[in-house]
Amino acid sequence: MTTSSKNLFLVEIAIFSGLAILLDIISGALTGRFWPQGGSVSIGMLPILIMAFRWGLKGGLLTGFIFGLLDLIIAGSIYHPVQAFIDYFLAFTAVGFAGLFAAHVKSGIKEGKPGKWLTYIVIGTLLGGLLRFFFHWVSGIVFFGEYAPEGQPVAIYSLVYNGFYMVFSILFCIILLPVILKALPKKYFA
Repeated sequence: MTTSSKNLFLVEIAIFSGLAILLDIISGALTGRFWPQGGSVSIGMLPILIMAFRWGLKGGLLTGFIFGLLDLIIAGSIYHPVQAFIDYFLAFTAVGFAGLFAAHVKSGIKEGKPGKWLTYIVIGTLLGGLLRFFFHWVSGIVFFGEYAPEGQPVAIYSLVYNGFYMVFSILFCIILLPVILKALPKKYFA
């Protein structure tokens, strides 16, 4: 990586992390933050996923980590330090694992094979979204079990609570990402 591409990498991480926060705030305002222990339907993962598909694992993980830090500072709900680490740092960093499919997305775009890059965008988004869900689910079991209705297993409560908003967040990203990536110049993924 040349000095100019390192600088571009760092600048894009900063911009896309900020954009993720902005989209998260707007999404939260539009869909409402009506979950009592946090969480909302959000498209804040979109910039993390774009960085993951553009720069690979390193770009995705770093953007997700910085987004988690910013989200914690701006709108975080801390019930326990370990919960904050899981819900903000681990969960959002994990979205960056979509970057494992960056080479396939880039080659599909370069070769003009929309079926290929669309498939890997869906797979990468599912991977990143499901990993994020997993960390929220674990946090829900460990730190929010007291909110489960009496007689309901805590794991099921956390599954339903976190699964509801995560399913929609993942679906919105799967729908919006192809539109966004198709609008970008091919050289963006060179």
